[in-house]
Amino acid sequence: MDLSPISSLTSHWPTDWIIIAALVVFITFDAYRSGSGRSSALALAFPLALLLVNALLSAFLIGSLTAQLASVPVQAVIFVVALVALFALMYRITALYSAGAEIIPALLCGIAATAIVITVWLQVPALQSLYHFSPQVQTVFGESYRFWWLLASYFMLAVARS
Repeated sequence: MDLSPISSLTSHWPTDWIIIAALVVFITFDAYRSGSGRSSALALAFPLALLLVNALLSAFLIGSLTAQLASVPVQAVIFVVALVALFALMYRITALYSAGAEIIPALLCGIAATAIVITVWLQVPALQSLYHFSPQVQTVFGESYRFWWLLASYFMLAVARS
């Protein structure tokens, strides 16, 4: 079986856009199958984890401890732990029973949640050290357009709520 047409097609696409498209497809499939609860929880947990980790550095009892743990892998682990905890909380807050979404609302959930994940990812230096997106992705989802991506994404999630 000759896979050269597929390899030539993927060699022309930047890896970042393939990763983003795969994330959109995964979240869309999940929203189509089980509703918008998890994508909404993910969209809320990512920015809240960024705020929580930034506030952690000046927290009363554990602020000095986290300041000592300044290595990038440890900061990434702290962010992921905060993200998982906040995802669980946001899912409990936002999720309602749903048999699934139609294809268009599910696609809106996939696009919106992915845009929020990428936008926040670019703001967390510890995550940037794990995977550094190309300058093209940083331009599209970076500081200049961050407000608009977040605003449009939350609007799309509100419209797509199933």
